[in-house]
Amino acid sequence: MSKPVVVIVEPYSSGNMYAPALRRAGFSTCGITLRSAAPLAASFRAADFDHHLEYGADDAAPITPQLLDPVLDRLRELAPVAVLPGEQHGVRLADRLAAELTPDRANLPELAAARWHKGEMYAAVAAAGLPVVEGLCTRDPDQVADWLRASGLTGRDLVVKPANASGTDGVTLHPRGAGWRAAVSGLAGSVSRHGIQLTDVVVQEHVTGVEYAVDTFSHDGAHTVTDIVRYRKRSTGGRMAIYESMEFVPFDAPGHAELLRYTERVLDALGVRFGVAHTEVMVTDRGPLLMEVNARPPGGAQPWACQLATGDNLIDRAVRYLGGQAAIRPDYDLEMTVLVVFFAVRSAGRISGIDGLNAITELPSCCHLKINVADGDEVPETLDLMDAHKLGVAVLAHPDPAQVRADHLEVRRIASRVGRPGGFTIDPVPVAP
Repeated sequence: MSKPVVVIVEPYSSGNMYAPALRRAGFSTCGITLRSAAPLAASFRAADFDHHLEYGADDAAPITPQLLDPVLDRLRELAPVAVLPGEQHGVRLADRLAAELTPDRANLPELAAARWHKGEMYAAVAAAGLPVVEGLCTRDPDQVADWLRASGLTGRDLVVKPANASGTDGVTLHPRGAGWRAAVSGLAGSVSRHGIQLTDVVVQEHVTGVEYAVDTFSHDGAHTVTDIVRYRKRSTGGRMAIYESMEFVPFDAPGHAELLRYTERVLDALGVRFGVAHTEVMVTDRGPLLMEVNARPPGGAQPWACQLATGDNLIDRAVRYLGGQAAIRPDYDLEMTVLVVFFAVRSAGRISGIDGLNAITELPSCCHLKINVADGDEVPETLDLMDAHKLGVAVLAHPDPAQVRADHLEVRRIASRVGRPGGFTIDPVPVAP
């Protein structure tokens, strides 16, 4: 008897964790890759797949019968039991394939655009009666100017970001609105760092608070929570949302009930009924407000770090469900405090003295240190999450939260003295302990 097949579209970044887990659970795997995502190509492992199909366009191209039908014909022969996106640029195609091939394990087709286009996303959430950050999605700077006057936001801090990019690519902060017009004009019609043609641009008021990500696995429209992480970020040189660290926090901490209710209602508003999602929410003095939903696994090593923190992660939870586990717990237990520290440099230049970071491994809570650069390497100023990943991370894990907090400060002290003038860390935006 042949093994059931699961399809992974764009199995890059942490999405490459699906295939090994599926094979261990007795499934056959099929990978589909698009033409783009060159920066992530090294994370694709062809040996993990029993079948590999190439889709003849990138994520920004219209999905036409000429492109889709050959893929559908081959997949119908394989009779997959699920189609899952592995990375952001696979969300749109995976949604379409799942609706055609596995409709009982698919998200609502009529809301597909709202799961990858941020303008459509915010509109769908607002239409469901949920609060959202005030904003406008357009390609026309003059329309932005009219909207700013009408909404009373002229001269206020603004955020400009692409509607169809990921990983903080192209996200800029504009204090008192300065420079927003050039940012909108520069993004509309440009190409992302993943080689994707950008379309519309979102302009929003800048809101502040504590930002969280809620990771979920959904089945039959029920949302189960695998982890909550709290972000610390910093802004510099007009760029914002550059990650300093993320910490896994307890499910039932004070205030989380409201955060989770809002997240579940957002997922419902976007038609999420099956699969994993990574939802970023800012908790403000006005309550929770959506930053974005990514209907795919979180990137980097987050599922691995989640396993350290909770003994589980959203990829393994999805695989267990596909393997027949009917009783999926709705929450998680935090088994130890885990904090991931991202590195960043203030300016472009050449790396030197990087071995000084090895002192981090002597800290009581350090369980992993990954440095991706060496002395003599030229690196750019850290402008987004992709730049940070190119430098490396430190992972702290310990049963005692106080030990992790103390070691976090020590990591920043050590990193501030090596690598580049100004070091390898930049102070984050302060948040409550």
